[in-house]
Amino acid sequence: MLTFEESDLIMTPITLWLIAAAVLVGLEMLSGTFYLLAIAVGLLAGAVAAALSVSVALQIAVATLASLAAVAGLRRWKHRQPPRQGGDSNALDLGHLVTIERWIDSRHARVRYRGADWDAEFANPADRGLTRFYIVGQRGNTLLLDAEPPHQP
Repeated sequence: MLTFEESDLIMTPITLWLIAAAVLVGLEMLSGTFYLLAIAVGLLAGAVAAALSVSVALQIAVATLASLAAVAGLRRWKHRQPPRQGGDSNALDLGHLVTIERWIDSRHARVRYRGADWDAEFANPADRGLTRFYIVGQRGNTLLLDAEPPHQP
């Protein structure tokens, strides 16, 4: 028969860092922006620091600095990527109609596409009287929309 003592239920700092990183990786699967993944890398650095038996304050400092470095690297990488528009976009998405769920401002809205809500930006000024637009490109997780279907080569 197994018996547990109170000390058996206490998690080590390494375990806590790894659980926190795993939670962020799981949440990243819902967001798709890679920022939570970058922070999870920082938490893994905290786990490595814990494995080296450094103080909790130093573990937090290592995790913070590693997270900031990972996020900065991700931002730099994203800014170097050319925007995906027209022929560079996923050809399967081009030309599909989306429905406006909510207007944010004159150039941005939330739309429903493939069973999920997406951020959308209008390639040209949009008529707010319209509710359906065509996908003409994509920039990261933002769909680029226009009232006219994209030109097919």
